Amino acid sequence: MRLTRIKGKRVSGFTLVEMAIVLVIIGIILAGIMKGRDIVRGSQVKQFSQGYAQKWVTIAATYFDKVGQHLCDGTDNGSPEAGSTPNGRMDGYLFDVGTAATGTGDGGTLLQALRDVGITPCTMIKSDLEDFNDNPSCVAGGGVGYNIFERMVEGEWSGKSRVAVGFFNAGVNGANRNCVLLQNVPVDVAIGLDTLIDGQADGQNGACVNTSVGTAVGTPSAIPTEAVANEGAAVVLTAYPAQSAAGKLLTILLVLDY
Repeated sequence: MRLTRIKGKRVSGFTLVEMAIVLVIIGIILAGIMKGRDIVRGSQVKQFSQGYAQKWVTIAATYFDKVGQHLCDGTDNGSPEAGSTPNGRMDGYLFDVGTAATGTGDGGTLLQALRDVGITPCTMIKSDLEDFNDNPSCVAGGGVGYNIFERMVEGEWSGKSRVAVGFFNAGVNGANRNCVLLQNVPVDVAIGLDTLIDGQADGQNGACVNTSVGTAVGTPSAIPTEAVANEGAAVVLTAYPAQSAAGKLLTILLVLDY
């Protein structure tokens, strides 16, 4: 610090070197804060991937290994489509958790099919919701309890959104593929998930692809038309939209390799 005399008074001030040192220190602190935030966000995306998104992929693959047929392909394999018979294509359903009053969710059908072959998703899927109501459910005897079909996920711009899972057969990049569908995924979470799965995030190639340009927060992201009649319908894949303060929710497909 330099002391300067002005009309008999001594006035202190910082030298350019001292100011430069202060700016460097501030820069280091800000970089540490940003790095810490990125680490936290990365951890959250990894937890969502391992505990929910890719866990459903594992469950579907395990079911196929045990049964030789696809999960949600025909009523015997957990599809809510009445009278549906297996044809190698998932029937196309976004699972409904029901309400506390009626318990009319269709997730119980899928849950029972999994339990019949020794798969217990109620202990495998990580969720923070307790509003799945059907019979069977994750509560003995049926009723409201742990929700394996939906999970709250927080996006940097969109805030918290309710991500739902479904099972669809769709035309992806010219091929007919069975997929685990994730609805209402925040843009930054989708990009992180794609990077974890494919090593890069372009939304149009690999095992994690994006099917929507994004909807505003509060509006469910668009999904392919449900039911057997729409199996194999082509989906248009698109690059991820720019992240902004407005927030966007996407529909993501995790393409199965069998």
